[in-house]
Amino acid sequence: MLSRTADHLFWMARYMERAGQVAQRLWAQPQHSGVRLHAAGFSAFGGLNDAV
Repeated sequence: MLSRTADHLFWMARYMERAGQVAQRLWAQPQHSGVRLHAAGFSAFGGLNDAV
């Protein structure tokens, strides 16, 4: 029973690590693709908006 619990904890930790890596990739993806946040004063093509 103890080995089953340890096995479940191992895989739960592994899946949490993978989920964290996916979240980091999704968070970083817009920065690498050249898309900037409009609310921060940047256009989708990487330049400053004229209004800022």
